[in-house]
Amino acid sequence: MSPIIDPQQIEHWDVHEGVEAALVAAGENMTGLMCWWPPGASFHTHTHPHEQIGIVMQGTAIFTIDGVEHQVGPGQVYHVPSGAPHAQRNDGEETVIFFECFSPVREDLQERHRFEQKILD
Repeated sequence: MSPIIDPQQIEHWDVHEGVEAALVAAGENMTGLMCWWPPGASFHTHTHPHEQIGIVMQGTAIFTIDGVEHQVGPGQVYHVPSGAPHAQRNDGEETVIFFECFSPVREDLQERHRFEQKILD
């Protein structure tokens, strides 16, 4: 993977229903993901062993972390501790764009990306 990445020039795939993602960094210790959440998109409460830190680049999202709702807007950073129950949704009228980092590596996302890429080849 190139050290400089333009998310608009790499493959986008559906990471959740209606949500596009681009795997922008597949490092040895972390995974970087860019996501586009259209109005009305949501993902149910879930957990994973990965620490998740992200920044909202456009729009406003609602994150529920450990049962507490947080409104997160452009330029704001969010942190989901490893194993914390969390959900997210876009109640707004514009697409929300996130850049997220996960540690340790999200092997599930990297493997899914490789699988999706093979289908396109």
